[in-house]
Amino acid sequence: MTPLPQPPEVIVSKCIGCGLCVRVCPSFVLDVSNAKAFIARRDWCIDCGHCAAICPVDALLFEGTSLEGRKKLGPSPATSPETLQLLFRERRSIRHYTKEPVPKELLAEVLEAGRYAPTGRNSQNVNYIVLTSPEGIEQLRGMTMVFYDKIFSRVKGRIGAFIFGLVAGRKIVESLRESLPKIEHARTLMEQGKDLLFYHAPALVIVHAESWDTCSAFNGGTALYNCSLKAHTLGLGCCLNWYLAGAVNHDRTIKKWLGIPGDHKCYGAMTLGYPDIRFERLVERDPVKARWL
Repeated sequence: MTPLPQPPEVIVSKCIGCGLCVRVCPSFVLDVSNAKAFIARRDWCIDCGHCAAICPVDALLFEGTSLEGRKKLGPSPATSPETLQLLFRERRSIRHYTKEPVPKELLAEVLEAGRYAPTGRNSQNVNYIVLTSPEGIEQLRGMTMVFYDKIFSRVKGRIGAFIFGLVAGRKIVESLRESLPKIEHARTLMEQGKDLLFYHAPALVIVHAESWDTCSAFNGGTALYNCSLKAHTLGLGCCLNWYLAGAVNHDRTIKKWLGIPGDHKCYGAMTLGYPDIRFERLVERDPVKARWL
């Protein structure tokens, strides 16, 4: 069972009663009385840390943390809008990797970026599975291919497509049928030794979380995208892989093999490795689709 969040300790001797902690607390945990902050609703804390982060005098302390090293150094924000926008634009989906393994320490750095992604209600419920064994990746590739061979064989025929459409929906079936020529061409290339599923990547990362939590899709996707940006800054390349995520969520054999709990769902996956190519130019995207009300 996940332990309940613990509210911070208020160091009364330091508190100046400014009320900033009360203003930023999203769960109404704190109040001010007699010019001092106090914990008014202990069980409502979600352990987000906003109160301690905004306190100007370090009067709030969470269990297991220390006051030393908590003060942010340097400018805020830590980067310029121009640099951040350039990072967004230069990150590319990498489908060509060298054979060089990625050190575990570097993969751990990538996951650290996901650790600081926002999660609904600060649940921090994102779980990671990291595959680096060539044998394990090959086995997962084989199971995923078997799953999609079944799917595409069904949508080829009219009866199979109709039955599958009752479960998956008409639009999905239409999209799959339109993709059949490309899929069959890719299958031929894979039989010749090309890996168009995992791209011979030396590492795979999968994220999963509780399926009943309405925030899990956001939590997992945001964490994985954070990881992809961090990977780029570390000289690694990655490619988000929704084919694998779909197979995990609809094939019990794969889900069980990965050890994902029954009440969890996969909310994203990506390949990871050292790029074997280098993109020299930025690309354009469609204009923002927005309604201003």
